[in-house]
Amino acid sequence: MSSNLIGVLWMLVAVTSLTSMFAIAKYLMQSLPLVEVGMFRFVMSLLFYLPWLAQRGVGALKTSRPGAHFSRGFFGAGSLLASIYAVQHMRLADATVLAFSIPLWSVLFAALFLRERIRLGRTLATFAGFIGVVVMVRPQAGFEPAAAIALLSAILATSSITTMKSLTRTEPTERIVFYFLLSGAVMMGVPTLYAFELPSLIEWAWLFALGLVGWFGQYCMTRAYAAGDMTVIAPFDFTRVIIAGILGYVVFGEVPDTWGLVGAGIVMCACAYIAGSEARRSETPS
Repeated sequence: MSSNLIGVLWMLVAVTSLTSMFAIAKYLMQSLPLVEVGMFRFVMSLLFYLPWLAQRGVGALKTSRPGAHFSRGFFGAGSLLASIYAVQHMRLADATVLAFSIPLWSVLFAALFLRERIRLGRTLATFAGFIGVVVMVRPQAGFEPAAAIALLSAILATSSITTMKSLTRTEPTERIVFYFLLSGAVMMGVPTLYAFELPSLIEWAWLFALGLVGWFGQYCMTRAYAAGDMTVIAPFDFTRVIIAGILGYVVFGEVPDTWGLVGAGIVMCACAYIAGSEARRSETPS
């Protein structure tokens, strides 16, 4: 199995976990402030790394790239806040379409900053996947200020992913994720001091779950980008729409319409093409 296919499998697990994280966050934001939910997303996830830190010692945190770690945390925290804000202030469909411009930005960023080779087939499949997402959510015409925030979220997320990919070349996965969570918790903690509301017992349980799936998703995503090329892995973030649809049906009883199924088919075909072409390329003698 090629390294890119291994990365795809890690990415699918990551997307499932992170989609569940946003579903939990959406529930919690009904009663808790936005920045507080964001802070606990980082803090609770950080708790899962304390056993690793106790076992490895503070020496495991030694790094020659503190600036890159901080930059990734800054981009990630900013993207999380922007995406939550966008979902709160505009149609979910519109916010989703803008958020799924991430793979398109990823292809560009990978070429400009990581010097990865971009094959025509991958690029066309990425655009096809984006079209599939548009078909699924069919955003209404018009542009509102929150849409700019949603687009900013996508750009910040792409910057975070690009920085993470660069870090995987010299840094172990556990250290990358630890610094991401630590910097995010610090940056979110400052505004939370002015908006904190004491969670109930049930909310504490959901906050713990938020941290668990957020930590696991972030770990899997880091492993995904460490294993394969960014231009191969990034398009599989499209499957988040399909997973969200499944969660919507199971949890909220939302039934997808015909256009939603058509869009999902386009997304899956695009991802299948990328995986299939990569498998054939890996089997071809060099």
